[in-house]
Amino acid sequence: MSRIVPVRAACIAALVLASACTDLSPRPSSSAVATLAAGFVTTEAEAHPAPKPRPEPPAPRKTVPRMVRGIYVSSYAAGNPVSRNKLLALTDSTELNAWVVDVKDEDGVRFHSTVPLAREASHWGSIPVRDLRGLVDTMKAHGIYPIARVVVFKDPRLSRARPDWSIKTPGSELWRDHQKITWVSPWDRRVWEYNIAVAEEAARAGFREIQFDYVRFPEAYRSLPTQVHPHADGERGDAIAAFLSEATRRLRPLGVTVTADVFGLSMNESRDVGIGQQWEQLSSRVDGLLPMVYPSHYFPTHLEGVSRPNRMPYETVFRSVGMGVIRNQRLADAGKEPARIVPWLQAFTATWNDRSFKYGPQQAAAQIRAVHDLGLEDWIFWHPNSKYDAMAGAFAREAVPQARRFTPPASMVRTVDRFDREGAAAIRQSLTAPPSAALGQ
Repeated sequence: MSRIVPVRAACIAALVLASACTDLSPRPSSSAVATLAAGFVTTEAEAHPAPKPRPEPPAPRKTVPRMVRGIYVSSYAAGNPVSRNKLLALTDSTELNAWVVDVKDEDGVRFHSTVPLAREASHWGSIPVRDLRGLVDTMKAHGIYPIARVVVFKDPRLSRARPDWSIKTPGSELWRDHQKITWVSPWDRRVWEYNIAVAEEAARAGFREIQFDYVRFPEAYRSLPTQVHPHADGERGDAIAAFLSEATRRLRPLGVTVTADVFGLSMNESRDVGIGQQWEQLSSRVDGLLPMVYPSHYFPTHLEGVSRPNRMPYETVFRSVGMGVIRNQRLADAGKEPARIVPWLQAFTATWNDRSFKYGPQQAAAQIRAVHDLGLEDWIFWHPNSKYDAMAGAFAREAVPQARRFTPPASMVRTVDRFDREGAAAIRQSLTAPPSAALGQ
């Protein structure tokens, strides 16, 4: 209901009273008073207008640079002024515009975290990044898109601190991989909570993307004991997908995108590669997937027509990532927005199996060209020690669009068709089915 604001009501009353006490003018009619009052009448909403609603912030996925051209920067390289400045100079002078920086690796948290468990489950005597927010500010000042890498389930320090959160042997001992490293269990929600808390801290420090690595089960080689997970519930792929779903739910409100590193082979088979990374399950749950398509990591039997993967960088990347592009398109056609594909590329020489074949600008350029020929703009190079001098000649001066139209070869399409018959299509259908259909109603 409209009402007269008190001050304005008093003014009207005074005017009416003045007219009644003088003979110089006739008493105003009731219609005249109403007309006069109408100029002073206001509604509650007009007297106290509601503040205009603030526009909704853009979805984090929409704030990612149009082109991501990045490098991995270890916590030690980021924390050392000499190496950091060298990498800044390389980035400033080339198309590079993104850094993936360790905030938590296999040695625990790499900055002064306020998460209570971090001190107990990290190498606290060696913290490379002394000022995390200052590092992010430096990256932003140089126009660098800051990505925080968080290693999740390959965590021997957390395993030692919380053995009951860990993978066990049938004899209740801590399970160890071929490198004698212990892992925590992807089914244990306490592990989830710890890693998400670290990720939230990185987001509040200014990182715009949280990239989860080792978000998988360890390989179950026959030569190793059986893995025992005290809280196992469902399939391996379900555990990894559920963790990423929870991390995404928690982190997106902080304005960051959520991405995950995956085996390159996750695009090249229908199942979960034995580690819980099934492509359709993961692509439907995160903002981006980063398949590690290092040519040195493929066997001659992995990809059709690629007999010497490490010496065929273009063919390896094109063939492997191409299957992921096709599968993402089929996911989109089914009504599910897929993850952005940002391939990890090889910036190192594989000294353990092909020492005589050096990786330099020619091999880097071949991998980049393969990515662009697939219709993609994004890539990130990995060198374990963050040394990119040998690759620098492959980087353009400016980041400009390079993606070309991709028409999948018939042989590649036939391979993905086979994946569909082996179960990928059924998984895709389950992801896009309405809830009632998923429940069998």
